[in-house]
Amino acid sequence: MLSPILLISESTRYQPLFIALNDLGIRAELASCANLGLLSETKKSFAAIVVDWGLPGPKRAEALRQIHKAWPDLHVISLGYGDSAAPRRTAQSGNHVEHLAMSGNEKEDLILLLEALRRILPDLRTQVVTLSDLFFIKTPSTKMGEILSLIDIMKDESSSVLIQGETGTGKEVIARLLHYSGRRHAAPFVAINCAAIPETLLESELFGHEKGSFTGAIERRIGKFELAHNGTAFLDEIGDMPLHTQAKILRVLETGEIERVGGHEKIKVDVRIVAATNKKLFQQIDRGLFRQDLYYRINTFTINLPPLRDRPEDVLPLAQHFLDMHARRRGGPTKRLSSEAEQLVLKHDWPGNVRELRNAMERAMVLAAENEIGPEVFPDEIREKIDRSPRPAAPAESAGPVETGTAPILPLEELEKRAILDALSRLDHNATRAAKHLSISKATLFRKLKQYGIIRRSAMRG
Repeated sequence: MLSPILLISESTRYQPLFIALNDLGIRAELASCANLGLLSETKKSFAAIVVDWGLPGPKRAEALRQIHKAWPDLHVISLGYGDSAAPRRTAQSGNHVEHLAMSGNEKEDLILLLEALRRILPDLRTQVVTLSDLFFIKTPSTKMGEILSLIDIMKDESSSVLIQGETGTGKEVIARLLHYSGRRHAAPFVAINCAAIPETLLESELFGHEKGSFTGAIERRIGKFELAHNGTAFLDEIGDMPLHTQAKILRVLETGEIERVGGHEKIKVDVRIVAATNKKLFQQIDRGLFRQDLYYRINTFTINLPPLRDRPEDVLPLAQHFLDMHARRRGGPTKRLSSEAEQLVLKHDWPGNVRELRNAMERAMVLAAENEIGPEVFPDEIREKIDRSPRPAAPAESAGPVETGTAPILPLEELEKRAILDALSRLDHNATRAAKHLSISKATLFRKLKQYGIIRRSAMRG
């Protein structure tokens, strides 16, 4: 992932740019000249540095000196108004510096800064989503194949899209795939979680606000619809949006205009709306919690994402994709699931869907000591669910050993009991090592000791 952008300023005039970068998913950190000294000592990693060229001369010179000492290879972008943005006053820096003349218009200045950042940081456009990580591209599932075909048809359209599916099925990933594979890919993709933002602040987040429009509005702020101009606004969890805000969203869709909180100016925006929800919107409409007219406006195209349990053919390919992805990010060797681990993964129903699978593979990648991943590195809730699965009752006549003319065939429970006793005996009654060699958790081992009436030795360790 791209390192953050560092903005060095002593005033609040560039605060809106700092906020806008973070709203666009570009991590940015704000530091004063005093705090810069501490950052330079730690040699923290940054992708680029943006400097307020309006700093007093001595402070600016000292800031450039510290930048060159701590980050000699980084590009520096200076922001200034009028003469303060005069080019090439940076011989003492040693870093390559690009000067940008600010106009005072937030949108124009943001566009100018983003263009400069894109020039020096080629990975910036896809730093939030690497297209190779859009794992649905690799799906063998017929259902997901149909969804991919639909995305290919509508990627260049401006019509609204509604994505429905359970939590963790990848609704935002599909939204990003729509954006980055279509003609709007060079413009911003702005995600808004309608459930995470307090109702009192949601309109300000969406439409922006004017200075003094409410308590705490100390600066004018552009909203996320303006940030998404010419791009995509992703309204996640739209089913949780308050009714009066729904009415304003409907108006934006009908007029293509927004109005900042506390303002009177009509601002034209060209934004494609992609909405997502894990709720049944028809039920929300019947309960009076969602506007029917907004529903019909946002679902020009509808994508219904199936849960992972309904496409089991995707599980192993996705699991390996996530392992490969984490290996690339960690810079380590690629790892593979053992046959036992594959069976464990296939038997689990993945209630958290793709997100749960991704997290499990990341955990497995970190914990597995060898390049082949065994069942022991998976969470207890996955292993124990399999352990607790009911076994078919054995016929009465096969309750004991079956003579076949050679060695007797023992019941599975007897084999399991013997395996546990053998492991404990050979590993000096170390419970942790025994559980690992048996490919079960320590909690499962202790439960089976109780189940089979095995008396633990007082010297048992781990």
